[in-house]
Amino acid sequence: MKRPTVLCIMPVLALAAVVSIGAQPLPAAEHAIASWLSTAGSFSIVPIDTWGSGDFDALADALFGYDTPRLNQLTVDMDQTACTTYEGELFFKKLRLKVGLNIDVDNNLIGRLDRFMGYINYDGFTLRVQTSELRGTAIWSGADHAGMPTEYPFDNPFVSVDLLYYRRTGGIDYFGAGYTSYRLPVQFTILTYSTAEDSVWWATPYSTAYQPDMAFHIYSALFGLDTLHEAFARSGTFADMQGLTVWMATQDRAGVGLAYISDEARGWIEAADDLPLWSATQIAMLVDYDLILGAQWVGDLGPVRLGLGLGFEVGGQTVTCVTPKGPVDSDHVDASPSFYLFHYGPILKATVAW
Repeated sequence: MKRPTVLCIMPVLALAAVVSIGAQPLPAAEHAIASWLSTAGSFSIVPIDTWGSGDFDALADALFGYDTPRLNQLTVDMDQTACTTYEGELFFKKLRLKVGLNIDVDNNLIGRLDRFMGYINYDGFTLRVQTSELRGTAIWSGADHAGMPTEYPFDNPFVSVDLLYYRRTGGIDYFGAGYTSYRLPVQFTILTYSTAEDSVWWATPYSTAYQPDMAFHIYSALFGLDTLHEAFARSGTFADMQGLTVWMATQDRAGVGLAYISDEARGWIEAADDLPLWSATQIAMLVDYDLILGAQWVGDLGPVRLGLGLGFEVGGQTVTCVTPKGPVDSDHVDASPSFYLFHYGPILKATVAW
């Protein structure tokens, strides 16, 4: 049984109360420092994080009642089932410069480092760099192919670089552009041109396979908002949401880029139907989303400013790939993934500044 992580908010509340009760006028030197430097810290906890995945085309076939060989045969079992995020921030007021650090650990309060993000903000513009690891096990339930494992533990890198502009009005916190590079297990639908059907059709005898580490390189546009952040900072459209109100946050991106079938996976695909692969390079189209809905409280306790949020988080992504060479001919096979990955769970967040 996991320790009730909700109790971990008590140090923040205790600190705020002590500082508030014992607040005295600041000495001249400290007042001078406070006039050009402010600090803030926060943490958030997802005590239970549930994951799901599948083949998007197979899901669509099932929803619309189509009888096809396209079935969901790959399960991605992610290791991270809980997460704690720590964040620290320094704001140099006279320089209008803000620097911050954000760290995720998985499954408990002092677990293995899962994500590292640093950012620097100047007058509304932010450069954000993030690195993390995607860990879990790919479980294949489809037809066996020589050399292709039925289970594959993966530990794949994830890197993103975003350039953002934070708005002071307009309903969203920020918008911008970004680059993302990562690897994930994906299922392939294997197709070829069928002269009998006079159309691109499922290859025989095998129409599915998978790759445990397909590489994706995506360029995207993104935007986000967080009512807790805006109310806490007293800026933006939701700056007036003080006290107890609704918490809504979203981070979304959509983009296009390239994905690559490895030489090893190419060998499995070509051996399955004894035809060469049409293209190992794929055009990848991504939609990534993250939504939080819940309740928030923001207020001042003496010189300390405190923000609390309790909500439910849903996030994930959908990626569809197509070959850049056009429709496959009858002398080749085409292998393109179309997958979705999602997670959900309760989230608790606390932010304090002084």
